[in-house]
Amino acid sequence: MLDESFWDELTAVGDAARRAVPEIVSRYRHEGVLTWSLLHEIEAEVLAELRALGKYEEWILNMIRAAPVLGYPTDDRPVSFANAGVVPIIFKLVEKAWKLVH
Repeated sequence: MLDESFWDELTAVGDAARRAVPEIVSRYRHEGVLTWSLLHEIEAEVLAELRALGKYEEWILNMIRAAPVLGYPTDDRPVSFANAGVVPIIFKLVEKAWKLVH
């Protein structure tokens, strides 16, 4: 069973990602379309920034990222979550910030 400390950690890392994503996404405002490869690149930057803070263990960072088992594409097609059953937290934050910039 997941205890309260797990949810506190997940909330804290989610909040940190929410603060980091807009600035990182703004670096890519010159790109016209959010592609899968770009989404993965942005996700990697967000994770690197959160790691650099030194506050979060790898297991909690893995909770907000796209797990390889989900099979998200890594090519240059435009991102679409239309048929997705699960959308990782970072992906959702990036998509939302992208729509604000574009």
